[in-house]
Amino acid sequence: MAILKVTLVTILILLVSSCANFRDLAQEVDMLNNTYVEYQVNIESQHQVQSFVFILLQQLDADSIDGYEVVIGNQQVTVTTDSLSQYLFTFNDVNNDLRFQVGEAYSISVLSKKTNGAKIDLTLSHSQHDYPTALVDKPLFNLVNVKISPAKIGENASLSESKFDRATAKLGMWKPVTHLLEGNSGIFFIDEFDKNKIPIIFIHGMNGTARDFSPLIAKVDRQKYQVWVMNYPSGLPLELLANGVNSLIKIIDYRYDIETIHLVAHSMGGLVTQAYLDLCRNQLGCDDIASFTSISSPFGGVSSAQNGVDYSPVVMPAWRDLAPSSHFIGKLFSNTEVNPPPHLLIFGYKMSGLINQESSDGVISLASQLTEKAQKRAIQIYGLHEDHLSILSNDKLASSLHLFWQHSEQLHAVK
Repeated sequence: MAILKVTLVTILILLVSSCANFRDLAQEVDMLNNTYVEYQVNIESQHQVQSFVFILLQQLDADSIDGYEVVIGNQQVTVTTDSLSQYLFTFNDVNNDLRFQVGEAYSISVLSKKTNGAKIDLTLSHSQHDYPTALVDKPLFNLVNVKISPAKIGENASLSESKFDRATAKLGMWKPVTHLLEGNSGIFFIDEFDKNKIPIIFIHGMNGTARDFSPLIAKVDRQKYQVWVMNYPSGLPLELLANGVNSLIKIIDYRYDIETIHLVAHSMGGLVTQAYLDLCRNQLGCDDIASFTSISSPFGGVSSAQNGVDYSPVVMPAWRDLAPSSHFIGKLFSNTEVNPPPHLLIFGYKMSGLINQESSDGVISLASQLTEKAQKRAIQIYGLHEDHLSILSNDKLASSLHLFWQHSEQLHAVK
């Protein structure tokens, strides 16, 4: 009878905890939907290679901006804004200096919040009377004043800080907007910036933090490399996260004049990173990325995410993208760019647990880690008899990475 009571109490605690998580998630999803708006923007231009800059403004005479995006050529792009942005100012950055100068063709669009995914067709002109004068000849990365996503860029941090705690990772799943607003997100410098050392950016997975990489980081040659980590709320839509990576790395490029970066991603972080690479290759903006390493990444999606979409009372935004049949999974590796950064695909195959007997690393199936598209894109594929987390402590992983980085740097230097 005592055992039965304990079991019932345990189940009750889990149910109450789960209900609280879903209540929090419902509130956060509402905040997210009320905060972010997407537009499909098409530039009506004959230019195929010139740079176009999208700038989000609350007022046309504002001396700060909500964010900016750079694209190459006249392709259709998705621009994500927050609900405070009222205008989209677009200009042809003729000299590629990320500054608007009088004489560069531009367009101003009023943003309507009524329809998410609305289409905007832009025609740029050389009018000389209604451009935002406060932006003239100002470096854009000094003007960014993003209200909803105060992501840190280049802030020094230690992996022992609370932003890398497991509780903060859980916060990022169930209360992702709160995670952002509390300043836990961004690219943090674990080492002091050194212009003579090559940065390695580590990108964690679902319910993870940068601290997950601690065993691997400890084996990095710090005489040659400097360690940076990306920390983010893993409950957000993966497309939104990929756009965030794109923006952060662009700002880092201009702020620190980086020419070589290695990306190392675990689990879902590999999907976010690949989506970022697809995006930035479309914009011809990945020239500084020397290599990409994915570790135990579910490129084919996760079936349990589909169950969450189908049966959960509140759907976590990331689940929609992780579902195997999602649009996000379907378009990964869709970029046909002939010269992407070298990809080292590392997978684990040590099963754990009694329930899941599918070939996997205990969390992600081998079929998902080794999709045909991922294998075709990778220049090296390497398997380790480790489970989903123990793989990050494997000595062979660390040595393989150092060899891969060396080889990638040689290829990068030739470009």
